[in-house]
Amino acid sequence: MLTFTRKVNANGLAFAVRMFGEGNRLALMLHGFPDDADSMAPVARRLAQAGFTVAAPFLRGYQPTEVPADGRYDLVALAEDVVQLVPALGFERAVLIGHDWGAAIAYAASGLAPARFERVLALSVPPVPTFVRNLRRDPGQVRRSAYMLRFQLPLAARALRAHDFAGIEALWTRWSPGWQPPAERLGEVKSTLAADGTLDAALGYYRALRPRFIGARRWQAARALAWRPLSRPTRAMVGARDGCIAPALFTGAPCPVITVPDAGHFLPLEAPDAIVHHLLEWES
Repeated sequence: MLTFTRKVNANGLAFAVRMFGEGNRLALMLHGFPDDADSMAPVARRLAQAGFTVAAPFLRGYQPTEVPADGRYDLVALAEDVVQLVPALGFERAVLIGHDWGAAIAYAASGLAPARFERVLALSVPPVPTFVRNLRRDPGQVRRSAYMLRFQLPLAARALRAHDFAGIEALWTRWSPGWQPPAERLGEVKSTLAADGTLDAALGYYRALRPRFIGARRWQAARALAWRPLSRPTRAMVGARDGCIAPALFTGAPCPVITVPDAGHFLPLEAPDAIVHHLLEWES
């Protein structure tokens, strides 16, 4: 199988993209936090064997992708990146697969430019309106989501770097209880986040959730995009043991939701066969 790293310019940034396969259709895979593009590899290899070209970019600010000079990490900028990556990779359309932050970006990108995407598979994160509606009824999820506020604080990066990124390792353990993250993969993620500017960039995604950090106009545009109704065929998957966003938070989603038994938050690593099975079954 052909695998390599490609540099692609899109939306004014140079992206590092892991490439798998030589198919005539593109599957574009978006990672989340605390993670990087290489966690998409188990799914990407299987999809390449099924006939896709698979591209897994390091997202905006995650080195070796460029850190944006303007510091933009709002949802509109993130979605525009993905929309522009499709033609930059030489394709008209893509199947879009996103995990964690990548799922939120996938919903937004498909809403921003529906014609660019055949379908969307969102992993571990429901659509924003569904999440917000269910959050109001679930005090436990409010506690689980408190990290999103902590990541906006000035000392968040220092706290996460402490003791060889012990805070990052704790998130992996907490979000996928009963699963042992591969030590090599976790070490690679720590190395990604230790690269110059990357952790601050990753936390910038969370700061961009507040208007005080990005300005009212950009925040309103991002909010409007996040709340836009789904416009492409979409499915969501969630691990039954997800300790980050519980399956109950997907209740009432405007798309089919598949619950993966015996899996937590990191579905691309924990359940690659289930992801590929459901995607190919859906396509057939």
